[in-house]
Amino acid sequence: MDKKLNIMLLLLALLAVISASACIGEEKSGAAKSTGSEKAGPEQALQELVVGISTDVNNWNIELFPDGDGRFVWSQVYETLVRLDPDLQLKPGLATSWETPDKGKTWVFHLREGVAFHDGTPFNADAVVFSYKENSYSRQAMLRAIDHVEALNASTVKFVLKKPMSLPFYLTHIAWPVMSPTCVDKEGKFIKPIGTGSFKFEKQVKGQEIELVRNEEYWGNKSELTKVTFKVIPEVSTRVMALETGEVDMILKVPEYDVIRLEKEQGINVYKKHTTFTDFLQFNCKKSPFDDKKVRQSIAYAVDTDQIVKTVLNGIGTPAKGRPYSPIMLYSNPGLKVYSPDPEKARALLAEAGWKDTDGDGVLDKNGKPLQVKLLVGKGEWADRHNQISQVLQAELKKVGIVLEIQTLEGGAISSLENSGDFDIILRSGYYVWGPYPKHFFIHTSMCPNSHYSNESYDKLEDEADSTIDPEKQKELYYALQDFVIEEVPAFYLVHEEKVIAASSSVRGYTISAEDPWLNLEGVYLDNKSE
Repeated sequence: MDKKLNIMLLLLALLAVISASACIGEEKSGAAKSTGSEKAGPEQALQELVVGISTDVNNWNIELFPDGDGRFVWSQVYETLVRLDPDLQLKPGLATSWETPDKGKTWVFHLREGVAFHDGTPFNADAVVFSYKENSYSRQAMLRAIDHVEALNASTVKFVLKKPMSLPFYLTHIAWPVMSPTCVDKEGKFIKPIGTGSFKFEKQVKGQEIELVRNEEYWGNKSELTKVTFKVIPEVSTRVMALETGEVDMILKVPEYDVIRLEKEQGINVYKKHTTFTDFLQFNCKKSPFDDKKVRQSIAYAVDTDQIVKTVLNGIGTPAKGRPYSPIMLYSNPGLKVYSPDPEKARALLAEAGWKDTDGDGVLDKNGKPLQVKLLVGKGEWADRHNQISQVLQAELKKVGIVLEIQTLEGGAISSLENSGDFDIILRSGYYVWGPYPKHFFIHTSMCPNSHYSNESYDKLEDEADSTIDPEKQKELYYALQDFVIEEVPAFYLVHEEKVIAASSSVRGYTISAEDPWLNLEGVYLDNKSE
């Protein structure tokens, strides 16, 4: 009996030890779970970034660049032959090098080898030829100088132009990426977006969200993010609230009036960077009163761009004072003679143009017609910003005797009025990307027939600047172009924008880039996402 009892007690003790060991194992496992999120990497947990954007991707095909924030989604899926570094200088993209044997009439690009599209299709010269076939770029005014593109071998492609031009700079724009030939079916109908970017298209719910997943076979540095979801939130205040409540991890284009508050808010980081985008007034120079240069110059003297940046934009952005190129752009002339507000000078110019207040009502008139003009403002992504700027413009022009009527319309309606020539002024944002890019003045007669400004001297100067590849000669011509725009004022440039992005403090490794419309997600990861 004693022997049996001893055996039983021994077994019970053994079971107790096993049970205790199991409990300790569970406690250790639980502790690991609770402390293992110091830096969540893709090997530890799903890294799913949610980004709030204002507009959906309304098109994925190269023939038509999407509107608004949809362009930032493009830059994750598609890539270009040439890229820009943080200082907006050329660097290799899908092409590792390039040269021109004939001063810009022909360009040869040497392609990166070992790169595949998202569906496994090889990236090669044939894919480049497909992407730049005639029906792809014929609708793109910037690339109409391309005569044809041909594959010299699997990793070398040649662009033959109708006239010399600085083609590599144009090919940095994400509007003209390289897409897989498998994007379309046998009849040429577009099927789905297939690029070489660090993220692959997964699905899109129109007007709601777009899901991208990590490209596991990416040729460059593979992202630490496993998925990026772009949530479409058109209303800017709702986007800001979505960030504050944790519904999204990041929002693009933070309104200036929210920046100071968000910078003080715990758990949110705000990133700012001067960009090449510009707010400007586009005049209809082919109809009265803006067919008279003195009237256009009077607007330049009447408007205080310093005041716009200070009061409307809370000090965010750079007053343009008529300068067409942002100071960060290549060949922007630091010594350019710009405009300073001078209401007396504005009134004097208007008087020289025949506009006087004959009835004492404070509004200038000529031949019995009051000086009343209409400003078109869009309802799109810049609506809030532009509405505030237009109010300031209205008040300042009133001081010199000009009545400014503000009309807010959908983008399509503005384009229709622009095409028909039935407008006075349009308040714009964008257009000016990175230099040398003279065609982005959008006033060249042959390049943009609806520019509503025509000057043969300007056209000649712009053509020469665009076809010159010698840096010193380019600089000289670009300086001359900027002087011309200051004198002629076919458009008046108000503010060089400052890019503002806000993100949760759980978003780590993000570096804002001046290059637009790129969203730089290289090196980004989520820290303590679950907390």
